[in-house]
Amino acid sequence: MFGRKGTVLLDISLSLGEFDPSADGAYRNVKSFPLDVRQGKRLFVSVDSDKPVDIALSNGEGICIKFKDSVIKDTIGPVDTVKKETFALVLGIFRGDKAELKVKAWME
Repeated sequence: MFGRKGTVLLDISLSLGEFDPSADGAYRNVKSFPLDVRQGKRLFVSVDSDKPVDIALSNGEGICIKFKDSVIKDTIGPVDTVKKETFALVLGIFRGDKAELKVKAWME
């Protein structure tokens, strides 16, 4: 029970950069996900993509805690959590580019 890996965001496969004429700029090149974190735990985010993507992780106050650009396969973390709040994971790619990726977030 103690010290086990706890999943915050299950494994997700998604597409970035899809053409969508109804979207601002005609492409869905940015996606965000809320991550409900617990106090005193460490957060990890893993991204595996076929094309380079940018990753940003912000805390509940909207302050960017971690940022990496041009990531193909990487893990962000550990990120210490001070209080129970909702973090935001933001993934982005340049307009006109397209990427297929898998994302996983968990806490220990």
